[in-house]
Amino acid sequence: MKTMLKALVISPNEKTADFGCLLAIARSEACRREQTKVNPTVRAVVFVAELGVYVAVYQASDKIGDEKKNKVN
Repeated sequence: MKTMLKALVISPNEKTADFGCLLAIARSEACRREQTKVNPTVRAVVFVAELGVYVAVYQASDKIGDEKKNKVN
């Protein structure tokens, strides 16, 4: 199974007051993007001051490899 890193951009607002909120948003969006119920590993959450946004990097597994492995003949 091949893994790759993917990124999410999170715009700060009054709901993203602390790190726990940012981590919950990153996990939720990563699950939605990867169409899985298992939380992908969030590797980093960084604030980019020049853009005024947070970037969350998560580890995603290769969907093609997973589909072949889970395919029943």
